[in-house]
Amino acid sequence: MRFWDVANYSFGHLKHRGLRTWLTLLGVVVGIAAVVLLVGLAQGLRAGVSEELELFGPDLIVVLPINLEGGAFAGPTSFRPTSGKLFDKDVDVVRKTEGVDIVTKAIYTNADLKYKRESVSSTVYGMETDTYQDTMVLRELDEGRLLEPGDRKVALIGATIAYDTFDEEIHANSFLEIAGEKYRVVGILSETGSSYSNVDSMIIIPFEDSQRIAGNTIADREVSAIRVKISEGYEPVEVEENIEWTLMKHRGVTEDDKDFSMVSARFIQEQVDSILGALTVFLMIVSGISLLVGAIGISNTMFMSVLERTREIGVLKSIGATSKQIQDVFLMEASMIGISGGTIGLVAGALLLELVIFFGFDAVVSLEMAAVAFIVSVGVGIIAGTVPAKNASKIPAIEALRYE
Repeated sequence: MRFWDVANYSFGHLKHRGLRTWLTLLGVVVGIAAVVLLVGLAQGLRAGVSEELELFGPDLIVVLPINLEGGAFAGPTSFRPTSGKLFDKDVDVVRKTEGVDIVTKAIYTNADLKYKRESVSSTVYGMETDTYQDTMVLRELDEGRLLEPGDRKVALIGATIAYDTFDEEIHANSFLEIAGEKYRVVGILSETGSSYSNVDSMIIIPFEDSQRIAGNTIADREVSAIRVKISEGYEPVEVEENIEWTLMKHRGVTEDDKDFSMVSARFIQEQVDSILGALTVFLMIVSGISLLVGAIGISNTMFMSVLERTREIGVLKSIGATSKQIQDVFLMEASMIGISGGTIGLVAGALLLELVIFFGFDAVVSLEMAAVAFIVSVGVGIIAGTVPAKNASKIPAIEALRYE
């Protein structure tokens, strides 16, 4: 029997057992569609994160008095507040570091906000008005203007604060009460919609005003963060390492007891990649279970087929078919199920991804992933059909002809 003879013979049998074939195919289809869908969602999430991280700015670094290193999977000590504090002298050290262009010191403090008759609690960001624009990525304004040098008792607010926090919307030149003092809203920032930038919920006021609001909750000359813009022509990673090394030397700490962290787009991307990497592995395991069920279905179908066609195997051998040809017939059937299931699964997975994208979720249709999924489906078919095919080829012709 030539290849095409084997293929036609196998296809004819699968077509004859139509319902069983489709039910067996379904297991492979579900497994492949699950792989394409889940991995596509994970890759889409990663791409969405990378896009949103552009709002952070590749040339910006924020120094915080908290040890964030170790990542999300380093145990309960990760992301813990430390006893570290930043002061003006740390700002001076950072400012003198090679590769640093502009430095802004900031104070973050909680305060009660009141607009009309409503009150909420929120974080207020005090920034140096002459440099803060250079150390942040600020989009266009919906209304008004940005903070300017010399401003006092004024506020620049994000879209969430302006439009969603209170029943009545806040507009430029409205008065917002912060910690019992009236501040004139000079500008409203356009919405970013980013999950990784807090610009939409920011209330930015002059640094001196934030010092007064913070009062005795912070020490003399203490700052909550140091925002840095890297000089043009310098590699962000190198500058980040320079600042880290310089601050560690200045503060007398080592890697083990470091009481500050460098937050940059790279740092956030590494943390997100760590989480998404683990998520992708988990999703692959879930998809693999579906494929395993499909493989079991193919093996079960092929074993049943061997039992049902024992006499047929005897007839084929009696007219000259070799054991290898018998084995090829059953392997071909299993391969056809894998190929057909993989093809349908790929189409189903791609359609599901398009549906997900239509409803506004991030997803990526990856040709590389589709190719891998298809190869896996064919492999599942061949592997699942190998043992039944070998069993069929080993049946003696005389015993097969006697089988009832």
